[in-house]
Amino acid sequence: MDLVELIESHRFLGSEFMTWLWFRSEMHEGMIPLGDRKVCELFVDDRITLEADMVETEQSVLKGGAPAVTPEAREALRQGKLPTQARVRTHHDGQEYLFTLKAGELQLTSVKIPAVLSKEEDEKFYERMYLIENLEGLLDHFYGEFLALRLSSAWTDVVGQIRDWVRSDDSPSVEVYTSAVSGVAALIKSSSPAMASADEPADSDDGGGT
Repeated sequence: MDLVELIESHRFLGSEFMTWLWFRSEMHEGMIPLGDRKVCELFVDDRITLEADMVETEQSVLKGGAPAVTPEAREALRQGKLPTQARVRTHHDGQEYLFTLKAGELQLTSVKIPAVLSKEEDEKFYERMYLIENLEGLLDHFYGEFLALRLSSAWTDVVGQIRDWVRSDDSPSVEVYTSAVSGVAALIKSSSPAMASADEPADSDDGGGT
């Protein structure tokens, strides 16, 4: 199997990651714990696209305020569609970011970073880079947590909880999830990378629109 085939064969992980992140966001009402008493506010902002795994033409594009919590979004999941793209808003360490996350390449586009405060051009550049690295580091943390869980025996229990969440109209149980992943907590912590550069640079706007 060459590199291209290897990449293509693992594209499903992006949609699984987005589904898990969506599940976590609803579980914690948008305030996802990061450990060390820190939390990150993260939710789908105004657009999410879901597609059937084998038939790309079967697509649901939901727009408007908080589309991920609508009955239409839950119904799309029940039909076997998974998120392939979403406009996500997050607030962490006093900084707010807005970006589009694409599942296939786990790519960030149309990134809106906080307004740059520096006045000198060189300082502005480094501040932008710092803000983008903070965002990438946050997503690296979540993806590291997802992969550690995905490769553990606890994943079967988590998949069952996600299916129960999809079938019902209720929010997921924090207690049940915490109990299921408790055995891999140390692995999750050790696998969550610190700041890491993405393979592809993110398109960014500093304090502007999309």
